[in-house]
Amino acid sequence: MKNLFGILPEDFFKPLTSKYRRQYADCILLIFNTFKPEISYGVNRETVVRTLEGYFDADNEEEMTFDEQIYVRNARDKANAMIASLKACGWLEYEQERNHQLNVVLFEYAIPIIESMNKVIREEEAEYQGIISQIHASLQNKDLYGKPYELIIKGVMENTERLISELKKLNASIKRHMDKQTADMDASEILEHFFEYHKNIGSKAYLRMKTSENISYFRSAIIEKIEELMESTELMERAVKGYMEVEQETDRDQAYDKLVEILLDVKSSFYRLDDIIEEIDRKHTTYMKNAVLRARFKLATGNNTEGKLLRILDQLADELNLEDIGDDTQGESSKDGGFSAVEELFAVFTQGYLSPESLRTIPVSKKDGNVDSLSEGISISEEQRVLYKEALRQKNRMRFSRKNINEYVLTLLEGRERVSAEEIPIETRRDLIRMIYVSIYAGNRANNYELIRSEKRIKKLEFELPDFEIVRR
Repeated sequence: MKNLFGILPEDFFKPLTSKYRRQYADCILLIFNTFKPEISYGVNRETVVRTLEGYFDADNEEEMTFDEQIYVRNARDKANAMIASLKACGWLEYEQERNHQLNVVLFEYAIPIIESMNKVIREEEAEYQGIISQIHASLQNKDLYGKPYELIIKGVMENTERLISELKKLNASIKRHMDKQTADMDASEILEHFFEYHKNIGSKAYLRMKTSENISYFRSAIIEKIEELMESTELMERAVKGYMEVEQETDRDQAYDKLVEILLDVKSSFYRLDDIIEEIDRKHTTYMKNAVLRARFKLATGNNTEGKLLRILDQLADELNLEDIGDDTQGESSKDGGFSAVEELFAVFTQGYLSPESLRTIPVSKKDGNVDSLSEGISISEEQRVLYKEALRQKNRMRFSRKNINEYVLTLLEGRERVSAEEIPIETRRDLIRMIYVSIYAGNRANNYELIRSEKRIKKLEFELPDFEIVRR
């Protein structure tokens, strides 16, 4: 088995771990981009120097040190030193043409690494259904079964691995956003983080995966075709010959076993898609729930229970952080209602409980007791009953349910086809929370509206939010 560092030079990653790693990475990508119009990964050295010279002219780094000996300030000198340094570390080399022109040429092992750097920067999202449709199309094309391994199985295997990898990347990206949620965030940071998540994950990759690019669309047909291929002696014989030729395998039995392993892995991967999607759904729901709960708590007004508790805890935290808090319990301030007066409101005691992670079964205790008979005098009048029902209706109307939010948006859209977030009346923090729910429920297909998001930002109360337009569906 080949080792990565048996192929790459010893100092290959040195530029990306040095003091000037940002400049090195930028220059590597600039050099790579100069090769795009060329027929090969080689271009005139003077062209590369001019490209890097323009970069260093705009860079704020006044002086750079190369190899701990060369000190350069001039942009052209920096460009030449950068090329020499990358050449010494094994990223590129020089090639002389017949007309004595000197070209800069990238080594072949550096190209996939640079392409990966580009993908990380661009944060490209895969089209899941596009990958599956390629797998399905190749399995359905009868003209390709003349060489089943070269034209079908190899491509199906690679696309299946890519599909699973992209779904795992989506899963990891949701976890990364969840890890960013901390208790130290204030309301504006929570809202900013929520809208960033909704733009990059919620309405981008996740929504496409669940709607237009549902990855289960071709799954049954793909599994059926793989089973047909494995059951056909003739097709498997052709596939084994193709595998031995392409993969340079001399043992027919080894080739057959490897081929069966590949097909079973593909089939198993499509069966496991539900487990991966279920995990993505769980993390997505957890993130959305946490974001809303934290925002609601931070935006809670001072008149409700959450707001009062928050103010009490903030005040106690300020008291505890005072430098002279140790003297407060002994001095005269305790007589004036200082920190010692607060101590009387609390009792600290040990608490025993069974953790949900415990292996011990939580006991369920049952106790039969005598049921007290209801007093015949307990009853409410018809007028009280009507008031109680009206109070329940009012409570339901105040809930941020999907139905209530949809009705609220239809009220905003009355007589209009679209309305911008700037036009939504925001007078209280409750109105701001409702605006968040409008964004959350926009992806629900049962609603009568959808959102068109914008890069523009608007300010509501003391918070700054991304702008969007509500469009009647």
